[in-house]
Amino acid sequence: MNIPKQYLPIFILIIFITTKLSQADQNNNSPVPNDPSSTNSLFPGGKITVEIINDLGNQLTLLYHCKSKDDDLGNRSLQSGESWSFRFGRQFFGRTLYFCNFDWPNESHSFDIYKDHRDSSGDTWCEKCVWKIRKTGPCRFSDVTKQFDICYPWNKSLY
Repeated sequence: MNIPKQYLPIFILIIFITTKLSQADQNNNSPVPNDPSSTNSLFPGGKITVEIINDLGNQLTLLYHCKSKDDDLGNRSLQSGESWSFRFGRQFFGRTLYFCNFDWPNESHSFDIYKDHRDSSGDTWCEKCVWKIRKTGPCRFSDVTKQFDICYPWNKSLY
């Protein structure tokens, strides 16, 4: 790619900002405060919080591993009822994707826990995306109904 010299500093600044804003922060096993003053996620680069709650019941431990193309959040576990969260900046061009593998005894599933085109616009938009992980699939909290009723099936297995 041949960039004219007068545009090179702007190009470098855009790359730096895009890279820096897309890195994730993590918060282990603690509730995420609902901060209505942080409404900057409407714009690319705005911060998004994803919270995962183990709702498997029967005292089942949820093992999981979440990552994006750039950030690997590592292998983790949650006891029944526990939660874990992470924060990240949306990519400048709106292509942010975080996916997780979930395991418990005799079952293994995957799910795209944050997809920019699904979670950043329309009726299912979220700035704080709170998910309950259930055996039937993940269900996200709805700010409209105040219930975990935005449910999706597990991703189809590639095997």
